[in-house]
Amino acid sequence: MKEKICCFCGHREILAEDCRRKTANIITYLIEHDSVTTFYSGHMGEFDRLCEDCVVSAKNKYKNIRLCWVSPYLTAKNYAYKSGIFDEIIIPDLDDVHYKRAITIRNRYMADKSDIMLCYVKRDYSGAYEMMKYGRGTGIRIIMYDEEI
Repeated sequence: MKEKICCFCGHREILAEDCRRKTANIITYLIEHDSVTTFYSGHMGEFDRLCEDCVVSAKNKYKNIRLCWVSPYLTAKNYAYKSGIFDEIIIPDLDDVHYKRAITIRNRYMADKSDIMLCYVKRDYSGAYEMMKYGRGTGIRIIMYDEEI
């Protein structure tokens, strides 16, 4: 059976009320009804961290769940976090990519590898918006954090 992957896409700051409960409910739904077993996070802002917390909590109940950090760079920080909440750190081959484009290309990598994208996008200008727009173009299933599913 093919592994089902969900990636996270959101702004650095969360301005919505009750975002944690809604996001946790969606993650639980994805595990129980869509058979998602792997979650990809860019580990860049508040929404990513909120989603990571929700997945870590879900791992107490669902033992086959994995949380992966998809990092645009190899740094000492990667190793510090490896022993913490992440099951794996994935660093796409971005050797030929200018460092200012690495995050954009990493975001596209996550969208290309995922079946579902869980989004917190509130404005039509930002890296999160561009990632969501790219995801729509690939045909990936987009779920907004406050969507009823």
